[in-house]
Amino acid sequence: MKAAIDSFDEGDRYQRHIPAHYEEQRGIIAEALEKALAQNDLTGFYQAFRATDLPFIGTHYQHDAYGLFVVCFEILHRLGSISPATALAVENHYYVSSAIATFPTVDNPALNNSRQSLLASIINDRLLVANTNSKIHSDKLGEMGTCARLEEEGFRITGKAAYTSLATQGDLLVFITQIEGEGPALFAITPMQENPCVEIGPYLFPSAMIDSDTRQIIFHDLLVPKDKLIAGGKDAQVGLLINFEMAWHQLLIPALYLGAAARAIEEVRKFLRATHGRDGRPLAELDGMIIDVGRIALDYHSACCLVHQAGQALGEVKQLPKDARLLERAVDLASAAKYTGTRCAESIVTTARRIIGARAFVGGHPLERLSQEVMFASLGPEVSAVIERRYGRQALDDHSFLDRR
Repeated sequence: MKAAIDSFDEGDRYQRHIPAHYEEQRGIIAEALEKALAQNDLTGFYQAFRATDLPFIGTHYQHDAYGLFVVCFEILHRLGSISPATALAVENHYYVSSAIATFPTVDNPALNNSRQSLLASIINDRLLVANTNSKIHSDKLGEMGTCARLEEEGFRITGKAAYTSLATQGDLLVFITQIEGEGPALFAITPMQENPCVEIGPYLFPSAMIDSDTRQIIFHDLLVPKDKLIAGGKDAQVGLLINFEMAWHQLLIPALYLGAAARAIEEVRKFLRATHGRDGRPLAELDGMIIDVGRIALDYHSACCLVHQAGQALGEVKQLPKDARLLERAVDLASAAKYTGTRCAESIVTTARRIIGARAFVGGHPLERLSQEVMFASLGPEVSAVIERRYGRQALDDHSFLDRR
């Protein structure tokens, strides 16, 4: 009980047995991030992060997606309570590496060998993973800006992608593109940095989300050997892998923004306990304040429950394509978790700012950074309108809503 009374920052009710050494290392990287932000230089944070075991935990959870999710959730929750933008960069590493670690490939020996080789490379070479889905800004929603052309020596990649987080820190780039005449595909290339055929452009978000290190990248006739194709072309499992990876992304995005929400509630707690009204009593004793804070605390815990339920659903996917229906359900729940968790986080930070008032923007107060960065929560990977439209169509189809599970 003492931890719940003394701080709201840990999200204790949703911690599901994180090994002690991971818990200790989580504290180390959180401290390193606080220091790096104060110095306006994230180099020290990434050095500390790479020096721990935390970027490379996937190998220990290959048959336990939910167990891996819990550890990733707690790491991102802590980092998100300090800087959602930096946590977003780290989330990109986690969702891709976690999908690689846990995608069920027992029924596909070739894909299993490719997955195991890639995972071993990440672990043994201690690689941070960046990624892009190759989407671009254009007048057509969802347009892909890159393509792959099959040649005798491999695949020739050309084009540009608008969004690549962790762009200057990533060692391995995993990306989705289209193979001409065949369909979607996933590739993995290294080195990513100082590669003459991979141009890393300027910041896409040069102010509020600058610490996400999100940049445009351009492929200049990059030749990728055939063995760097993870899945694609006529492989029946490529769609399942892309959906599985997206489920991981949708699950981990709310983790970091709910960390921001927890920090906001913690700042409210400290403010209301330390500030006294005209009668000399702490504001925390006012019944109206107690109810207001109880309301946002309930919203926070409810959102965390949904995110963890969605993580459990992904953990039920054990064999593909046999569990394709379970994967479909996990993708739907991950979308709901992302939708609810990010909206909840933005609402809580807004409420906290209103309670604390102008002090939230004075002297480097944590709410200043959180307010600037949490507004990006609902913008991706799937925007709210896409999720709302899908759920709306499901609710309005030929089947009774009362029979849905």
